[in-house]
Amino acid sequence: MSDNSLFESSELPAPGLALARKWRPRNFATLIGQDHVVQALSHALDQNRLHHAWLFTGTRGVGKTTISRILAKSLNCTGTMDHPITQPTSTPCGKCSACTEIDAGRFVDYVEMDAASNRGIGDMISLLEKAIYGPTSGRFKVFMIDEVHMLTNQAFNSMLKTLEEPPPHMKFILATTDPQKIPVTVLSRCLQFNLKQMPSPLIVNHLKTVLGSEQIPIHEGALRIIAKSARGSMRDALSLTDQAIAYSSGNLTQDAVRNMLGSLDDSYLIRMVDALASKNGKDLIDISSEMGLMSISFTTALQDLASLLQKIAMAQVIPESVLEEWPEAEDIVRLANLISKEEVQLFYQIAITSRADLLLAPEEETGFMMTLLRMLAFMPDDGQSHSTSSSTPSAPPSRNPQGLSQPKVSATSGKPSHISAPSIAPISTPLANAANPTPPSTGAQSLRELSPESWRNMVNQLALKGFEGQFALQTALISYQEKSGTIMVKLATDLPQLATTPSIQKLAEALQTYFNIPFKITIEKSTEIVTVAHLEAKDQAIAKTELEKTFSVDPFLEQLKQEIGVTVIEGSIRPLS
Repeated sequence: MSDNSLFESSELPAPGLALARKWRPRNFATLIGQDHVVQALSHALDQNRLHHAWLFTGTRGVGKTTISRILAKSLNCTGTMDHPITQPTSTPCGKCSACTEIDAGRFVDYVEMDAASNRGIGDMISLLEKAIYGPTSGRFKVFMIDEVHMLTNQAFNSMLKTLEEPPPHMKFILATTDPQKIPVTVLSRCLQFNLKQMPSPLIVNHLKTVLGSEQIPIHEGALRIIAKSARGSMRDALSLTDQAIAYSSGNLTQDAVRNMLGSLDDSYLIRMVDALASKNGKDLIDISSEMGLMSISFTTALQDLASLLQKIAMAQVIPESVLEEWPEAEDIVRLANLISKEEVQLFYQIAITSRADLLLAPEEETGFMMTLLRMLAFMPDDGQSHSTSSSTPSAPPSRNPQGLSQPKVSATSGKPSHISAPSIAPISTPLANAANPTPPSTGAQSLRELSPESWRNMVNQLALKGFEGQFALQTALISYQEKSGTIMVKLATDLPQLATTPSIQKLAEALQTYFNIPFKITIEKSTEIVTVAHLEAKDQAIAKTELEKTFSVDPFLEQLKQEIGVTVIEGSIRPLS
């Protein structure tokens, strides 16, 4: 593609211009990424159904000012001697005086005002005073107000009447990056178009066209890095390309662009996720240290890590979303099979929420390292590493008959001295025993185990979880009998709202598995019963009372009260179980 392919004007930009200015689209045909806006404006121009005010919104570098200039040319294009144009057109010639002067920024009937620096009511009145006069050389007088949200309330109010009913020769074009700050009275008077951010593949394709015309070698990996860093802005992408050309002396390799931007090599990201999958904390620390030596931006690294995790999550749910042209496609598929969906979601959440923490960390590298360690620390437990501790409740140490030497604070010197610190013996309560029920043995059990008195122990042995477990705790066994090979069980509950059909069925299935015989459960409501939950609450209260009595006469605690004024918060003493 030649340099002229994107320009219809005979006045080409000077070769020394920045790429973002040199390759600014000059007509709707060369505008990329905003097809919905082009279609609406083209149809309106071709059918001569013109509104008097347009509002273009979107982030920086997506084409708001560019569309404004193309629209101004479309409204005022007069064509050439061979092909004169007598009304607005969606295909301006680019050669008439109106088109060339608008491109050069000197068309007298097209006024661009920056509301960031001209935001007061005086500036707006000065602009509106020109609206009463007809165009000097064009078909319409076009006022373009950029960053219109920066206007003061008085300035907005002063333009309302003119914006609602402007003279026939007057057109307004407003542009903003923050439409929420524009009064609704202004929004209601405009046709609003929301410009989209440019997707990375579209930016890469456009950069290929630009670099091909500039006769600069193309390295697609480098262009992908630039497109990713531009974050949806074509202008930013062209500016970064300009910077990369200067940095690399025209040799836009992937390494050169990565070094210029301080971005992270994908291999580092893959190594991080591999280390997380294998729970290798040493590798994570080593990777973070390597990144610190390379002066890589850790904020960008977290963004890139979140992007990789999003691709892995997509591969887990939608395998066909992985594109073969991705350099990391093979690793994404491998990691999607290596890590669980829950872990990927956890890592992603930590990555995006930890970006704000980097500002609070002593150093960025420290914050990034802690983020990786947080991912490792909060990984879901597989139930094996702590199987011993999870199956046995923690118990306080037994009392040492000889006494333990513990530091204390001397009332006179303030230095630690030593006092005997006896331990509190563990208290054996029915609740503590029920917290870790004996799992049912394989095979059928004797129905003699089933009785109103043993119902609490039976519920604990079944070890139901969730809603069904809560329902079982709120029941008491009234009676049971065998009928036609099925055990008919009658239970009572004081919370009938928990007795849903699924919870009753789950409890019956658990009993059938335990006794190896079908069960059928009927429920009745009663407030006079003693449920499993009532029994456990009673035992817990007894255990708490006994423990408080033990503490109240403990000599170690009495000595602490006398020496340093320790007080026991009422209700804070609870059994470990």
